Amino acid sequence: MEFKKTSDNTVINKVFFVGSKDLGHTIMEELYSIDSDSLGRIITIDDTEDKRSCYSRFKSFAKHKNIPINVLKKPSELSKLVQEEKPDLVVVVGWYWIIPSDVLDKVPYGLIGLHASLLPQYRGFAPLVWAIINGEKKTGISLFYLSKGIDTGDIIDQRELTIGENSKILSLLEKTKKLSLDMIKSNYKDIIKGENQRKVQSKSNTSYCSIRKPEDGLINWSDKNTNIHNFIRAQSDPYPGAFTYIKEKKYYLLDSKVIKDPYYGPNGVIAKKDDKSIIVCCGKNALEITKIREENSKENVVSKMKFGSKFECKK
Repeated sequence: MEFKKTSDNTVINKVFFVGSKDLGHTIMEELYSIDSDSLGRIITIDDTEDKRSCYSRFKSFAKHKNIPINVLKKPSELSKLVQEEKPDLVVVVGWYWIIPSDVLDKVPYGLIGLHASLLPQYRGFAPLVWAIINGEKKTGISLFYLSKGIDTGDIIDQRELTIGENSKILSLLEKTKKLSLDMIKSNYKDIIKGENQRKVQSKSNTSYCSIRKPEDGLINWSDKNTNIHNFIRAQSDPYPGAFTYIKEKKYYLLDSKVIKDPYYGPNGVIAKKDDKSIIVCCGKNALEITKIREENSKENVVSKMKFGSKFECKK
């Protein structure tokens, strides 16, 4: 479907930014850089317990630029703010709460956001993680309008990026940050003038992602080596990591390489080792593991692994 113009003679004077984390902070700074007068309020959460938190940077930016900031404790507070302050447009980046449906109805020129996939593929939670787990060769970023469905709103712009067979989640996060910033630079002026283009999402090739929790990172050693490799690199730093056990000790596997030569042995057994890596048998062939840390430690303990030990799928 062809792009269509949003509206005529639109001037958006009051923009709210809603978000958190590094990407959110980067986009918020760019909105201010493009049009400082229109950024009327910053809305975030206190997520200082998360190691990826940028809460103090949001507070500092708001104070330095003399922009009102609200730190929400529950989703319903956003509805109240929107009703009282009446923004023309809301930009949402790095927000982990579902936007209340009444907010969508109260903002005249809508809510726009970024999603780390080529919508309508990988709608929902953790799209980059799922794309790597599934062995995708490409993904992208979508700038789009939020709607009452799950990431179903009209598309403003999309950018594609490749996923290498050894790409880790951190490298993809860095690439998507750059693409996201490029899209904001290219489109934001048109958005606040009402001159941006938008198109309805395709109804084909639609897919959805469920939420992921730290406990979902348990490695299944009966799976084939390429799948386990994807599973490991999808959940490496800055995420909690894919994990396994030896007896009751929990280990996080953070770096892997697919071994193409056949290896025969029980699933999870350490079939070979040296000071820099171990070879672990699995459902098909094996994996070379070069970085392992024990729970509650930052040390790489790969050199301490014992030949013949066996990783388990449970304690």
